[in-house]
Amino acid sequence: MNDLDILQQINKIGQLLLKHGAEIYRVEESLKRMCEGFGFTDIEVFAIPSYFTLSLTLHDGTPYQSSRRSRSNHTHLDHLYELNCLVRQISNQELSLDEIKNQIEIIESERLNYRLILIGYIVSAAMFCAFFGGHINEMIVSAFIGFILYYFIYLLEKLDVNGIVRTILASMVLASIAIIAQKINFITNQQAVITGTLMILVPGIAITNSLRDIIGGDFVSGLSRMIEAILIAASIAIGVGIMMMVLQGV
Repeated sequence: MNDLDILQQINKIGQLLLKHGAEIYRVEESLKRMCEGFGFTDIEVFAIPSYFTLSLTLHDGTPYQSSRRSRSNHTHLDHLYELNCLVRQISNQELSLDEIKNQIEIIESERLNYRLILIGYIVSAAMFCAFFGGHINEMIVSAFIGFILYYFIYLLEKLDVNGIVRTILASMVLASIAIIAQKINFITNQQAVITGTLMILVPGIAITNSLRDIIGGDFVSGLSRMIEAILIAASIAIGVGIMMMVLQGV
C-alpha cells in the first residue's frame, strides 16, 4: 500500500470527524491511532473545531505534513459512531486500503432522516412548553412553531445564510408567532411558548463540548466553541427582543 494513499484516507476521516461534531481530543487521538496502526512514526496532531494539522515520518524516513479545514456542520452521532468503529478497525490493522475507501464512501452516502428530525422539532417544542408551565393550547402553538422552524431553518441553510443571522431570524419567527397567538387570545402563557421553543435553538452541545475541551486542557478549541455558543445565545436574545419590542405595543 502506498503511504500517501493511506494518509489521504486518514485525513478524510479526520475531516469527517470534525464535520460531524466530534470532540477535539477524539479527532487528535483517532488520527494518531490510525497512523500508529500503519506504522508511521514521530506523529504529531493539532486540531481545533474547524482545522487540523498532521505531521509524521513515512516508512522511508521522509517527513510528511498535511492540514485540512472542515467547516463544522450538524452533529451527527450515527456517523461519529461509524467513524469511531472504522478508526478502531484501522488501528487494529483489520482493513485493507480498498476496504477503508469503501467504508468511507458508505458513511458519506448516508443521509439524515429528515422526517425524524421534523418530528423531533415538533415534539421537543411541545414538551419543553409543557415543562415550562404551558397548557394544551400553548403546546399546540409550540408544536406549530417547531414545524415552522424546521422548514425555515432548512431553507436558510440551503441559502447559505450565516449561522448567527439564521439564529436571529429563527428567533424572530418563533417570537412573532407566540406574541400573535396571545394577542388573538388563543394562549395565555406566552412565556412558556417562547421559552419552550427557544430550547430548540439553545446551543447545548456546543456548550458541553467547550467545557469538555477546556477541562481536558484544549483551551484554544474550548474557548472558540464557548464563544460560538455565547454568540448563538446572544442571537436568540436579539431576535426575540426585536419582535417583542415591535409587536408588544401593536
